[in-house]
Amino acid sequence: MNKRWKERSNGRSLETRYLFENFECLREFLDCLADITEALGRHPNISFDRSHVSIIIYPNNADGLDDLDYSMADQLDEAYDTVSRECIAEK
Repeated sequence: MNKRWKERSNGRSLETRYLFENFECLREFLDCLADITEALGRHPNISFDRSHVSIIIYPNNADGLDDLDYSMADQLDEAYDTVSRECIAEK
């Protein structure tokens, strides 16, 4: 898992914040985020404005975070890195 994620409350959540240079890149990331979370059947807490997206992943069971939660975090990092590279290349 990337260091940009912080584990909170003794393994009860994962949190991160992604920054974007413009809303078009942010919007592209949100589309990727929707595809990833739908495919995994997990739905994190998401908030955003014109320049950032904040995500909190809560576990789906009482046992705490599981491999699927960490996999989602990794996939979201990959999507962010891809979108960021593409946005820089478009400049």
